[in-house]
Amino acid sequence: MKISQKLYAMPELQELNRLPMHGAEIPFHDRETALTGEWKKSKYFRLLDGQWDFRLYRCPEAVPADFAAENFSDPEIFKLQVPSNWTLAGLWDKPVYTNIQMPFLENFELPEENPTGIYRKTFSVPASWLKRRTVLHIGGAESYLEVYLNGTFVGMGKDTRLPSEFDLTPYLKKGGNLLVCKVIRWSDSSFIEDQDQWWMAGIYRSVWLYNTGFSFIEDLYVNGDFDYENGKGLLHIENKSGFYSPAWSSKGPRDPMKLHLTLYDRCNEVLWDKEEVVSPLFRDEGYCTAIDAVFDNIQPWSAESPELYTLIVEFLDKGGKLLDCRRKRLGFRNIRIEGRDLLFNGKRVFIRGVNRHEHNMLTGKTLSLEDMLSDIKMMKQYNFNAVRTSHYPNDHRWYGLCDEYGIYVVDEANAESHALYHLLCRDPRWKNAFVSRGERMVLRDRSFTSIFCWSTGNESGNGENHIAEIRAMKALDPTRLIHHEGEVKKFWHQGANVMHSKMKWMNNFYDPMYPAPSELAEYSADPETDRPMIMSEYAHAMGNSSGSLCDYWDLIFSKTGLQGGFIWDWIDQGLLVKREDGKEMMAYGGDFGEKRHDFDFCCNGMISSDHRPHPGMFEFRHLVQPVKISWHDPEKLSFKLTNRRDFTTLQDLAGVWKMEVDGNIVLSGKIPDFSTVAPGESMDFLLPLKAGFSGREAFVTFEFYLAENKSWASAGTLIAHDQLELTGKIRLEFPAAKKSVTRPEIIEKDDTLTLVNGKTSIIINRKDGTGVMKRSGKIILTKLFECNLFRAGTDNDGIRGWTGQEHKPLAKWLNAGLDHLETIDCRMTFSGEQLRIAGKLTGRDPGAKISFIRKIKMLPDGSFCFIQEYKLPEKFPAMPRIGVTAMTAAGFEKAGWFGRGPWENYSDRKRSAHVGRYEASVSELHEDTYVLPQENGNRCDVRSLTLKSKKNTLHISAEIPFEFSVSHYTANDLYETLHQCDLVPRKETVINIDLAQRGVGTGSCGPQTLEQYELNEKNYRFEFTVFAE
Repeated sequence: MKISQKLYAMPELQELNRLPMHGAEIPFHDRETALTGEWKKSKYFRLLDGQWDFRLYRCPEAVPADFAAENFSDPEIFKLQVPSNWTLAGLWDKPVYTNIQMPFLENFELPEENPTGIYRKTFSVPASWLKRRTVLHIGGAESYLEVYLNGTFVGMGKDTRLPSEFDLTPYLKKGGNLLVCKVIRWSDSSFIEDQDQWWMAGIYRSVWLYNTGFSFIEDLYVNGDFDYENGKGLLHIENKSGFYSPAWSSKGPRDPMKLHLTLYDRCNEVLWDKEEVVSPLFRDEGYCTAIDAVFDNIQPWSAESPELYTLIVEFLDKGGKLLDCRRKRLGFRNIRIEGRDLLFNGKRVFIRGVNRHEHNMLTGKTLSLEDMLSDIKMMKQYNFNAVRTSHYPNDHRWYGLCDEYGIYVVDEANAESHALYHLLCRDPRWKNAFVSRGERMVLRDRSFTSIFCWSTGNESGNGENHIAEIRAMKALDPTRLIHHEGEVKKFWHQGANVMHSKMKWMNNFYDPMYPAPSELAEYSADPETDRPMIMSEYAHAMGNSSGSLCDYWDLIFSKTGLQGGFIWDWIDQGLLVKREDGKEMMAYGGDFGEKRHDFDFCCNGMISSDHRPHPGMFEFRHLVQPVKISWHDPEKLSFKLTNRRDFTTLQDLAGVWKMEVDGNIVLSGKIPDFSTVAPGESMDFLLPLKAGFSGREAFVTFEFYLAENKSWASAGTLIAHDQLELTGKIRLEFPAAKKSVTRPEIIEKDDTLTLVNGKTSIIINRKDGTGVMKRSGKIILTKLFECNLFRAGTDNDGIRGWTGQEHKPLAKWLNAGLDHLETIDCRMTFSGEQLRIAGKLTGRDPGAKISFIRKIKMLPDGSFCFIQEYKLPEKFPAMPRIGVTAMTAAGFEKAGWFGRGPWENYSDRKRSAHVGRYEASVSELHEDTYVLPQENGNRCDVRSLTLKSKKNTLHISAEIPFEFSVSHYTANDLYETLHQCDLVPRKETVINIDLAQRGVGTGSCGPQTLEQYELNEKNYRFEFTVFAE
């Protein structure tokens, strides 16, 4: 059969001959095999993954008419792995990344070059299958699919992110069967699948066959509710029986049949065993059977305690012969909203969530089970408890893992029309697409316990088509909540959230995107609001980001009506490619030669593309941790431990403490028994702390680890930690001051001034104030501390590859010339043991000059005190940093510091970084997990810093804590490079000492850095001391 019309450009039509969607299960041949849950052990399951014959054409019109024929041949056919994305197979058709814009013009016309792939696979089935019903399952094809068997057209399906199934029974034959699939890259579906991700192509999820009798289970829906007031479990089962035989009428058999249902606990002990008659009286309604049961003393499911039960359903004929056997895993939980509270099992639960794309840096949209396990285990280890499947239904295995490991899920329909935001949702031609995507998602996924909410899609506006979609989803599943973020927006952009919408019936939540913390406070304080606020997206984690997470969670934990949200997003969508020069590069938009792209905006995850945590992960883990230590009575050194969990105690954790004076451990021990502290409750305790230690500062640090192995982490995994300052609360003996050992002097020459202090000297160029530092005649600083007011812009400061960024901080800094400041009017004076350098810095605006003063004072212990002052023009923007920079000679590779660490931290992302003594190599302090090189490696509240070479050590300290970073790259090195693999490390070590840096914020998509973390003053002064040995 030849398709004569362009079905791929017909949005009204979503399918031809595609079977109705059903739950994610397959038939087993007996109960024992079904109990294992291993699909490959079923006699009625056959995986077709592997090498397929493949040919890629430039457009559908270029495909030969006989492409589905058995004798078809083409010299350019080659083997392609299924599942995979052909765009990653080294062919001429490449991945394209866009965020909002379509990869072609948004005029409802598909491009003339429309890559079309022809897949061919020959398979055979057991002879017994030919006497039964055989179904083809294609897990996902991007974006349009046609199926042919033995030269005959079987069917067509759209919706890239859900499976399509087709009945092959009439077309199967004995021996070899030729399966042919045509996949077209661009279709009408593309306009409604305009998500912020890579555009790929091909059959990217698994393909299999399954076989049933002519009487079979067509759909099986199970739901476990929980009566939390009396501990009862309420089981609801809906079974739809299917029949296929020309010997029967179209309404099916008239003889009664039976369902045998068995419920098992986690140990496979039988809890319930029941038989139910499938009455032929109701065949007009499709042989649907509803069964309800009540169980006492059931163990409820939650993210903290994901208790699951196993249901085996056997379909029997009137004589007891097994016709079909299915397995479902389920938990019992209750979901409801009371006022502004989302309740799970009667408890108000905080959504510690993240948006997750399906992504692998090597295989694109094709994920293995190991990929999914890596994701979910990491989420649990970092205290995430919820996922939004942004922005489409995921591989069915992901939901099974969320059930098993304990993750609350918002399941999202594959509907985003960002480029045509308000058009498609109100266009009747696309109504069927919206409704179909919502209905089919619910039908496949409604038996997964972890799903508490359905989402209509993302950034597709708010229109009549959404209304139809919501009504269709609620009709199929009235037990779950609805998320429809378009209801709280007036316009397509991220602003204009509407707290008091007139269409609240469409949406159970107030779920804005990227609100500022002030909006959370406003919502909580507004007496007219009547829904829980759960942010669809917030804290955009692009590059060096995740600033102000603390400000969000301080409000969430302390205010009513706020219940968390979903960070954007989980993983950087970089693609690892090998370039012609042999380097491995993490690619983003534009790296495949595409003209329409959105640069590195695809790299905004909490973890890197190769699954390394960004520093924001440590901050999030700490802010939402399940146990919190605070002061109970500071005067009595009494502490309070709070169990932040909702359902379980802390008996699975072990806690330790340590007391540090000036970063050195002086006391340590185990935290008193806290295993019985109930959820939401606290206990007070004392520690055997002692006074009289020599030092200036004291802290007590608490750490909580897993006490035993869990499915998602091994014993000893850090789960929570806190630090409290003891300085001023406990007596310390201050160490004696250092004695004078040197006689400083200043040696004056025509072009230099030399400051000599013991074995260390500083040589200053009298013309421009630059200089070097020597120790025993050997240069240790090739560049003495100079003015430094620029940082290599983070993605939040401004996206380098985008136009229209003039309003962003980075553009303002560049316009001011902070990246290339020139020193002019340099003047020097000296008296006694101090040199004073005064000058001006000029950038791109000659009329806006920065005045600076640098004083270098020689101290009698052989050290040098640097005092730096800045006076900025009134019209200057808020600054990226206030600091100085220097450069060591080669060889200074070991760093140690007393300050916040061990991980990178900034003023608005430092709660998780405790004060202590840390060591690392200079290379380790470069944060290379950011795809685009940018400002990185900062540490805050630093008291002292040391840099060591094999022969020398440089000590930097200050009375008022400072910020620092050390690296083998200057700010300009980072700013002028677009990929980590292209950075060329210097032999020297760059030292940045800052009074302060601007916070990192989340301004790439969301609020800019909050005012309290900005540098808005015009006059600054700081000082630090340098000692060399």
